[in-house]
Amino acid sequence: MSGTPLSPGGPSGPADLPDPTLRAEVAQLQEAVQSQRAIGMAIGLLSARYECSTEQAWRSLLRISQDSNTKVRTVARVLVATHDGSADGADQALLDAFVAHLPASRWPRRRLTGEDLAP
Repeated sequence: MSGTPLSPGGPSGPADLPDPTLRAEVAQLQEAVQSQRAIGMAIGLLSARYECSTEQAWRSLLRISQDSNTKVRTVARVLVATHDGSADGADQALLDAFVAHLPASRWPRRRLTGEDLAP
C-alpha cells in the first residue's frame, strides 16, 4: 500500500488505526497482497524459464514447496529475489535447500546475466 490516506484526514496505515484487531487485519491483508504478488511473479519466472504454461508453473511451485517443506510464499519470494539480484545469505540458504526440487535445468544461483548457469 502506498501509505497515503484513503480519505482526507483518514488513517494512512495499520499503525494509525484505533482498533488493534482492525490494525492486525489490515497488516495481514497487506502481507497477503505482497505474498500474492511474489507468487504471481514466481509463476511468470518459472513459466518463462522452463517454457511451460502458468498452470504447470503453479504446480511446480506447489511441488517445490511440498518437497522442500517450505511455504509457497517463501519459495516464490526467494525465486524472485534470486532473479532480481536482491537475495541475501538467508535467501541463498533457502534456495540451496530447495534447488534440487526444481526442474532438470535448475534455477540459477545468482542474478541472471544472460549466461546459463546450469551444469
